[in-house]
Amino acid sequence: MADVKIEELLDDVVVHLPSAVQVRARGGRRRARRQAAGAVVAATAVMAGALVWAGVDGDEGRARPSTGPSTPAIVVDGMPRILPPDEVPGNGRWHWQAQEEDTKDSPLPRIAESGSCPDSFRERKTPEHVQYSATYYSEGADGAASASHRIVSYASPEVAGRERAAYEAELEACGLRYRGGERPRWSGPAVGDGTLLRVTVQQDGKWLSVVEVRVESS
Repeated sequence: MADVKIEELLDDVVVHLPSAVQVRARGGRRRARRQAAGAVVAATAVMAGALVWAGVDGDEGRARPSTGPSTPAIVVDGMPRILPPDEVPGNGRWHWQAQEEDTKDSPLPRIAESGSCPDSFRERKTPEHVQYSATYYSEGADGAASASHRIVSYASPEVAGRERAAYEAELEACGLRYRGGERPRWSGPAVGDGTLLRVTVQQDGKWLSVVEVRVESS
């Protein structure tokens, strides 16, 4: 079956949404490559003083910066800054409404819901951390969409850098691609259920911020 060509709902970029069979096939190939990818992450983690994972996007050849050129501050006066709804990506289309701030701890490198990126939910020892989070929902007519913002404080910038590396490795394994430019983000259909994801990752010292926008595939 040919790919269904759709307009990217969040980035104004045309993407090709694969069929369910193709999604499952890609997921199998990525899981087969996971062992090699894990070795790369482990090598990155032991680099002294490495604050971020400076991987290079194979298509665009751009380094992945710790912060983007137009990303908001994640820490203000030593306290985490959870995004208000109107600053969450896609607000122009989805008109986000904030739910009460989450108290549930969903540690990185978990991505979205377990059905979207199931491998990211496997058992893993999590370093000591404090997490702040919020969820958002949409009442628009464009379909089912939700978003979340997690800010996590770790013991040191080095630990935060390792956790960022692990999270971004999971994003890639789940089928997302890194896109640089003025709005650096990861985006694409998830291998688990085809949900369209747009993820912004930002680091400030020992603090790590992850904003995930999820649009259910039709």
